[in-house]
Amino acid sequence: MDGGSAFRRSFHLASPVFLGYYLVPDDLGAGLTKTAVTLLFLGTAWCIEMARMALGLRLIGMRAYEGQRVSAYAQGSVGLAFALFVIGDPRIVIPVFVGMAWIDPLAHLARKRGWSRAVPAGVYAALFLAASALIEPAYGGFPPTIRLLFAAVATVTAIAVEGPFLHQLDDDLLMQAVPMTILAGLAYAVAAYGLL
Repeated sequence: MDGGSAFRRSFHLASPVFLGYYLVPDDLGAGLTKTAVTLLFLGTAWCIEMARMALGLRLIGMRAYEGQRVSAYAQGSVGLAFALFVIGDPRIVIPVFVGMAWIDPLAHLARKRGWSRAVPAGVYAALFLAASALIEPAYGGFPPTIRLLFAAVATVTAIAVEGPFLHQLDDDLLMQAVPMTILAGLAYAVAAYGLL
């Protein structure tokens, strides 16, 4: 594995640190809010991405084909913004984001080694259920049958969008946005039927 690949994998594995957003108080004092600071961080990342594209620069860990499109880093940050500010519900955001962060590199390794896609799928489902259980004391949880349904749906959709190569869309965005959108719709539906 070259240095760029190692950096990219390390960044993926460390990216759940961004979920610390949920631990930060809304009011940071001195007129600052966590939303404003987060938007400043994301806006800075997007400005760097625009400058990179305009100047034709290649950031560490970028793959060669990303020079002609928005990078995986920037697309992942769009997914994070969508997660935090559109979906918002940590019961959905945290398990799906952790799944994207840790299973995407595993899925790449599985393809490289010729392993079945059942390996990353099984690990994703287990990780989803473990993350859901860990955050339940802080954020509440879904009933067990709903949690199993959500784990199955998130697993199928995340693994499905991780696989195909789409030139302009990166799986760092898709593995967040697609499962989260579907789960948010399911949460709304089961709540409407009084199942939550």
